[in-house]
Order: sequence, then structure tokens, then C-alpha cells
Amino acid sequence: MTDITREDFIKTMGVGLGAAVLGGMTAIPGQAAQGEAKKYIVTVTSGGNNPNRAILALLMAWTALDKGYGSVHVWMTLEGAELAVKGKAERIESPIFKKFGSAAELMQKLKGKGATFGVCPPCAEYAGAVGAEKFDFIEKQGADWLMKNAAEAVVAWM
Repeated sequence: MTDITREDFIKTMGVGLGAAVLGGMTAIPGQAAQGEAKKYIVTVTSGGNNPNRAILALLMAWTALDKGYGSVHVWMTLEGAELAVKGKAERIESPIFKKFGSAAELMQKLKGKGATFGVCPPCAEYAGAVGAEKFDFIEKQGADWLMKNAAEAVVAWM
């Protein structure tokens, strides 16, 4: 058995998950079981450390909603929990996707279209998304929430 580095593992998983997500995101909504709408969970793992990835995740969520593919839940973890912090989310802008606005602006648009939001509790605490500093429309949701809901959804890790 050959040793695989952490970087190689992440690259391999990223390619595999990316292909699965793209396949799910381009599927026709009617392909879900009759009468059953698809559910999408977009997991945001980056914040100010990688604003391009953070904004791309929100744009993926927007695409699913805008195209009518199904319901969308944005779950923030690791550095992505910064998006749950008032003041920080307004400063997270992508140089690539600048015309779409800041993370805070995109989240408000997503919320207006019916998206729901959650944040990993320890990550929220670490990022400073506590009390009045956390957007009130973002709920604390741990790994138990993700594991329970992931089985019934298309999950995109960004």
C-alpha cells in the first residue's frame, strides 16, 4: 500500500466531490422522486482567508435557488464561520467575483430567496459569531445536524 499525503488526499477528494456536486447541480429538478424537491447543503469552509472560495460557495447556493433546483441550506464551518460574524462578512469580497458583492450582501439575497443558514458552534465561537455579533438568521448547528441532513441532500463542500 502506498502512502498518500494529506494534500494528495484533499485534492483527490476535492475532485471527486466537485464532480458529484456538478452532476447534482446540473441535474434536472424533476429527477428527484415524484413530489419530492431536491435539497442542497452548501458547506462554506473559507472566509477572509480565501474570499474567492467563500463567495463561490454562496454563488453555488444562489445558482441552485435561482434555477429552482430545490431548497438550499448554507452551513458554515472552519474559517467559513467568519461569514456568520457581523462586520466580518461585509468585508469578505472576492476579487474574482467582485461584481456580486460581499458575503453579507450575498447572504441577504439568499435569505430573501428562502435559503436557510447554519454555523458550526465551536467554529462560531472561535470566529466571534456569538451573541449580538452573530447574524440572527444564522442558527448554531453542529456535526450532528449535518450528518442527519446530509443523507437526504446534495452536499457541496467549498
